[in-house]
Amino acid sequence: MESGGVEFGSGHEHGARRVQTKRLELLEATVDNSSGVKESASSLVARGVQALFVGGDTTVLTALETVVEVARQARIPVFTVIPGSAKKGTLFDVGADYHEVGHVAGTLAARILHGTDPATVPIENVVPKTMVVNTTTASGLKAPWRIPDDVLAAAQTVIDAEGVHVKSAPGRPKAASAASSSAPALSKTWKLDLLEYVDVPDVEEAERGIRAGLEAAALVDGRDYSLTKRSAQGDMPTLSTLVDAAVNAGTDLLFTLSTPTLQAALQRARGLPIVFTFVADPLKAGAGRTSADHLHNVTGVPTTAAYEEVLALARECLPEARRLGTLFVPAEVNSVYNKDQLALAAPKYGFELVTVPVNSSAEVSDAALALLSKGIDAVCQAGSNQTSAAFASIALPATRAGIPVFGFLTSALQQGAAVVAVRDYFDAGREAAALAARIMRGEEPGKIPFQPVGGSRILVNLKAARAVGLDIPPSLLARATAVGGR
Repeated sequence: MESGGVEFGSGHEHGARRVQTKRLELLEATVDNSSGVKESASSLVARGVQALFVGGDTTVLTALETVVEVARQARIPVFTVIPGSAKKGTLFDVGADYHEVGHVAGTLAARILHGTDPATVPIENVVPKTMVVNTTTASGLKAPWRIPDDVLAAAQTVIDAEGVHVKSAPGRPKAASAASSSAPALSKTWKLDLLEYVDVPDVEEAERGIRAGLEAAALVDGRDYSLTKRSAQGDMPTLSTLVDAAVNAGTDLLFTLSTPTLQAALQRARGLPIVFTFVADPLKAGAGRTSADHLHNVTGVPTTAAYEEVLALARECLPEARRLGTLFVPAEVNSVYNKDQLALAAPKYGFELVTVPVNSSAEVSDAALALLSKGIDAVCQAGSNQTSAAFASIALPATRAGIPVFGFLTSALQQGAAVVAVRDYFDAGREAAALAARIMRGEEPGKIPFQPVGGSRILVNLKAARAVGLDIPPSLLARATAVGGR
């Protein structure tokens, strides 16, 4: 069998290079952020690669589903060095057994807790290997990829048409898996639909959380549920059509990501169970009067933005600043709510909030120029679907004007914001899936209170900060979850 290997990732020099060894030719393509992964993967496919290889690259791994989808359309396999990716559609993964690594670290910690001097414990490079193989992805490939019997025998986990089979490692309990889950099957296979208004990294993060949460709830894909994703790509009429399509297809439960999506489902889903997340204020969207007193068919996980956290970061970076600016969309309930909450919190940190309305994504660029002309010291862009989709049209003129940008979404950081504080949308997705599991096992949505997600992560883009002459305090950098653009 002929096979080709391709690796692509971030942080390399621009361009591509070829490496040929052991009858394999390696082609590389670069990406700057997760939103560019699809284009890079597609460019490699266009160059005739026979497989895609993903190394330990965080940027690419956060968009692994995109890589798998590109490969699936090209009928070529994907393999990685991160075990666990096979459940997302890779052919195989070979890499470190992080459960065992954690066990070793825990053992060392126990020794220290029992009195061992840490200085006497040597630092060891522990990389126990594990392999996961997904035989189901081999069907339909252009080339006759065959997994040898000895490889299957050596694999710690094998995914086949019958489910997921996990072998117990010496001294390690067998992990729960989709096929071997001890949880009983549900009385029926639920049809779940995941509805999105716009595709941005934060929404994708919530989606991954939902998928992980269903698995964590011991629900088996194909046995207990099937999940269909539908995206409106930012078009409101399409969003209504997608809700109708899900209802007409016999969906049993809707996951809604974003306020417009929740509103469309409330209007058109005919009382079907709805579980929401990525929604700033479900009460403003019409889901109920309080977190405990709400519509009988709705529950979910509100993700109110980190208003005070971002304002505190802006004050830390700009001690002399007085005026912050933001765009808002009058037609979006969530946008108006976010703008109002930001305006309420701003005086606490010594800021005046200057606002400019915008009615469509096409108007964002002109509205941003109008905002920048109002003598603001920084942009602090409150969340909305339209401004998120066109965030680069805000960040680019701000950068040219030497005005720093602060934001509330990971996608804002990737498109030019210098500092953001974001909620953990993956955890929000997991919590939403846990609520859905309760409904699927018999609880009524109306009796499950809304459960807001807490905590936030600080992300810094040093390249964007340098472009506007913004000095990021060392204390902030030390607290940041991630710092890019060094």
